[in-house]
Amino acid sequence: MATGGTAEVLGKISQDHLQCAICLSRYNEPKLLDCIHSFCLNCLQHHRESEGPNAMKIMCPLCRQETTLSRNSVEDLPTNLSLSALVEEFSIQEQLLEGQESQIQCQSCDDENWAISFCMECAHFMCQDCHKAHARLAVTKSHKTFTMAQLQKRKISYKSKLREEPKCGKHANQNLNIFCNTCQQTMCITCSILKHQKHSFADLSEAFNKCKQEIAKLLTKAEKKKTALSNAKKMTVKSRKKLEFMFETTNKKISQKADKEVARIRAWEQKIKKEAKEIYEDRVKTFETTENTNNEELKVAEQTLDEVNKIMTEEIQTQILDLKRKLLHNLKELMEKQPENVPYQFHFIDFHEGDEKSLGRLVLKYDWRLETEVKQDMAKDIISVAVFSNNEIVTVDNRHKELVTHSPTSNPQSPFISQKLRMPDLRDPHQVAVNRLDQLIVLDGPVVKTFSREYELLHQFQPGRGSDSKPTCLAVDDNNLIAVGYQAKQEISLHKPDGTLLKKLPAPMIAFQLTISNKRFIYINGLKEKMVALHYTGGQLFEVDTTSPKSICCDNQHGNIYVAEGEFSLPNTTDIHVFSSNGKSIGCIIKQSTHAQDMTFTPAGDLVLGGWGPLQIYRRV
Repeated sequence: MATGGTAEVLGKISQDHLQCAICLSRYNEPKLLDCIHSFCLNCLQHHRESEGPNAMKIMCPLCRQETTLSRNSVEDLPTNLSLSALVEEFSIQEQLLEGQESQIQCQSCDDENWAISFCMECAHFMCQDCHKAHARLAVTKSHKTFTMAQLQKRKISYKSKLREEPKCGKHANQNLNIFCNTCQQTMCITCSILKHQKHSFADLSEAFNKCKQEIAKLLTKAEKKKTALSNAKKMTVKSRKKLEFMFETTNKKISQKADKEVARIRAWEQKIKKEAKEIYEDRVKTFETTENTNNEELKVAEQTLDEVNKIMTEEIQTQILDLKRKLLHNLKELMEKQPENVPYQFHFIDFHEGDEKSLGRLVLKYDWRLETEVKQDMAKDIISVAVFSNNEIVTVDNRHKELVTHSPTSNPQSPFISQKLRMPDLRDPHQVAVNRLDQLIVLDGPVVKTFSREYELLHQFQPGRGSDSKPTCLAVDDNNLIAVGYQAKQEISLHKPDGTLLKKLPAPMIAFQLTISNKRFIYINGLKEKMVALHYTGGQLFEVDTTSPKSICCDNQHGNIYVAEGEFSLPNTTDIHVFSSNGKSIGCIIKQSTHAQDMTFTPAGDLVLGGWGPLQIYRRV
């Protein structure tokens, strides 16, 4: 009886050595590729068809090495005879092993009789009747046969006929006993005569011995190569383990260093935050003291005015005349009092990042630095400036009566590209502004025109009529309302975007510069050296003196008013002064800039100056 262990071993051998890697079944007509991998003939045919029926090469499914096909046929590939013999021998042994558990049927007839013997020549199991017939026929009576008992007891082992002299595939009655040195293949005598004329031949045994010597020589080298590959594999595994160890160690070092750096930066952070908090709290105290002082002064002013108004309302002449000296004294004393103000930029605190050596530092005030200069043709005379949301600048060239765009670039050597605008809808432009919709508003002679971002005319209207109604200045507010100033009429008209008139207000001393901030009209008069602010309702908010004002704009972010002051006749003598929202002078922030005939702010808060010299852009630093 066969043991379960034997059957298991045979199954393992079949799976590991006799199984095709494509079909995962036992080899059937195994063919050899150039890489010495074997596959079933049928499997290779299907595999070749998947690569294309006309493919001249077939790729090994295991190692991807290509094999060139002779005559474009898989059938011409060499047969793995040793593997075919092993499969045949293994199948017989497997049947014998199964026969110990149950009877084996005769393979020579269809009577389903039990086999009693095995023919070594035919490789068939035979029943008793077929055994007798086999021994009686002249063709088979010389064949060697053995009983089932002899085979199962392994007294006799079956050897496939494929291990003996194989027959020619084209001449079945002839052995392959000649080796063609020219073609490097075995053949029969008939094939050598018919298809291998004038080739070099050798006896099979002689060619085999020579082949064994060549292979033995290469095998020795191949074994050394195998050893080298094995050593390389071991070294690779060893090196990889070192890499993994060092990678883990390196990660720990990185984390440790990062933890130290984070702790150092956090400590630095706390230090700077503490410093910022101390400055903040100190300034808050100053703000509170100033606010309390102003509140007290305001209460006194309110009480004084209230008492004076009450007395004046009664209109008791004798009483008023008797109290005249006291009333005038209190009012004059009130007029002499100046409100308390915190220092300029006292609200400002910022943080500037440092380099790899420093986290950064606190910045308690800012200055203005010339960031960019856009050179202009000497023939150009910029009288108005506006900026779109993408920082594209539009200027009015007064001499040539045209608009010029200055588009920002990413090139620090040439930060802007300047280009004249071809706008047939313009005749005499002299003021420009950009509203919240990113539309361009142009004062073109007596007409206000609105253009799209692509400079297409959207709308136009003429705000005034008559000889004294020529507009001289223009501004837009946060609600896209359009304000037009008239020097001759000393008046401002406020319009909806479509031109609808909302109101007209008297504007004493208005000339060529107008800006809007928090529903206030603010303008300058160069001849009278004044800056005036009016509320939308018409009341004057303040009137202050300035020195040769040339242009004006407002910083809506902080509410401050910026005025360019300087002489027309002298280049680079313009200074930029800042006033608070209530008209109080704060100081000069830029000295000797370009002769700024107009200025405005970019969306990022940069100050753009345009005039006779280069177009200048200043930045807070």
